[in-house]
Amino acid sequence: MPEKHTFRLICQTCELEEFRPAWQMLWQQDRNATPFQSPEWLLPWWHQFGQPELRAIAILNYGKPIALLPFYIYYEPDRRERQLLLMGVGTSDYLDGIFAPECRIEHIHFAFEHLHEMDGWDVMYVTQLRESSILHRALKQINGWDDRSFGTESCSQMRASPVSELPVKIRRNAMYYRNRALRLGTLELTLANEEDWPLAFNALVNLHTARWQKNGESGVLADPRVLACHREAIPQLLRLGILRLGVLRLNGEVLGVAYALVDPVEGATRTQYIYLMSHSIEHAQLRPGTLLLAAMTEHAANEGVQTIDLLRGEESYKRLWHVESIPTFGFSFDYTANLSERRLLSA
Repeated sequence: MPEKHTFRLICQTCELEEFRPAWQMLWQQDRNATPFQSPEWLLPWWHQFGQPELRAIAILNYGKPIALLPFYIYYEPDRRERQLLLMGVGTSDYLDGIFAPECRIEHIHFAFEHLHEMDGWDVMYVTQLRESSILHRALKQINGWDDRSFGTESCSQMRASPVSELPVKIRRNAMYYRNRALRLGTLELTLANEEDWPLAFNALVNLHTARWQKNGESGVLADPRVLACHREAIPQLLRLGILRLGVLRLNGEVLGVAYALVDPVEGATRTQYIYLMSHSIEHAQLRPGTLLLAAMTEHAANEGVQTIDLLRGEESYKRLWHVESIPTFGFSFDYTANLSERRLLSA
């Protein structure tokens, strides 16, 4: 590898926060990145779910960062494994590093050799990679990696479109229940801003909690760390212009709330990621979930978004929306089983 390329190991949270401006610049340059790789999303996650052993690697070209691999070590007590994982695992639907256009597969290969030589971990798991990821392509070429898609799930995508262009069955349902709602008064979708987002987020939490408690469960938003993570991230995501916190109201009463992220305007093609939705159980007769998703999809289409990504999960409603299943990919590398292999790259 050319000597102009070096690596910087980031082991402290304060170092990661200092690296934020370079991270933000890399994210803006990486055409394959999703909002889930932005520092606005991952730093709040790290503040709540981070572990003592941060192992992020920055790849530098003449001192300029051209990639960030945000790894950390998590001790899994049941398996008694020290796992090397990508930040965001568990709560992010797509995981990855961040790469400038000049970053090449061989740079990633050498970075992984550097990781391989570090002590302190037993197994590396890299999951939820998109097929278009350069990290996915790089790992496919490395000996010793198991690519059986450990821990990955498919996501669901559909075309962003106005209600009039939705699939026939869902279009009829959406228009029927929209007309029913309009006969009762004013139906309106509004997007939260930097001033009123706490009200919108609290409405989402309350609706989500009510629905899960009805089924005798608590739901993901019962975890105070999850709430703290989102309350830190939301204002940052709003300032960056990639959050859509949509509130659907009938005569001023909240029917549903959608928490979505969207690719920046600069992208040639844009996707809106529906991260979390919840709706009123008291208005079930109006199918508020259908109305909310139809309204969010229509709004996305009107602002130039091409794709709606409903992310992970096999919820039955997705089949009605004619979604396409998009696989993600994963790899694992057992350090303890490959101690004698000091070279990862294939000949």
